[in-house]
Amino acid sequence: MNKKIIEVCNLNFENVLTNISLEIFEGDFIAILGPNGGGKTTFIKLLLNILKQTSGEIKFNEDIKNKIGYVPQSATTVDGVFPATVEEIIKTAFINKGFFMKNSIEEVNYINSLMENFGIANLKSKLFVELSGGQKQRVLIVRALANKPKLLILDEPDIGLDNTSQTKFIENLNRINKENKTTIIFVTHHLGIIEKYITKKFYINGVLQ
Repeated sequence: MNKKIIEVCNLNFENVLTNISLEIFEGDFIAILGPNGGGKTTFIKLLLNILKQTSGEIKFNEDIKNKIGYVPQSATTVDGVFPATVEEIIKTAFINKGFFMKNSIEEVNYINSLMENFGIANLKSKLFVELSGGQKQRVLIVRALANKPKLLILDEPDIGLDNTSQTKFIENLNRINKENKTTIIFVTHHLGIIEKYITKKFYINGVLQ
């Protein structure tokens, strides 16, 4: 049996979320569904400690605390004025190594393979600000995956992707989930093509349903 990596117990946040309790295990591919304003993004921000719960507990397995990748709902959360290339944006995933430390050959090869798989290899030298919304989203996905997280949290990551890009994107996520046992939490309004890959789904509309 896969080990438990997150346990949420009676989680409350202001008047948005009430008594949310759930468990997440290594290798899960989870869809979190719900309407606009239902609290999906708030729940994610509580998991990431961006927000602090009113009451309740979120318990993390120590193995994953510093191995979390996150893709926010909008690519505009990255400063579009900052004159960084796609490659530079992706390499900020390794910022804890320090500004003057070079990536290893293994890290560079892995970044290049991710860029190829997600269809942005030809964009590596372009400025992030010059990209379309869908391209920016794929860059942020690759950045989140670059340091091989054990938990990947995606808040409506398929916004701005066309049908072909969306299909390839979901297939890549499924491969990473299976090959690396990366736990994935995927926030979305609708299941669509992701439905055949997920192992669990939670519906949040103020409460867990």
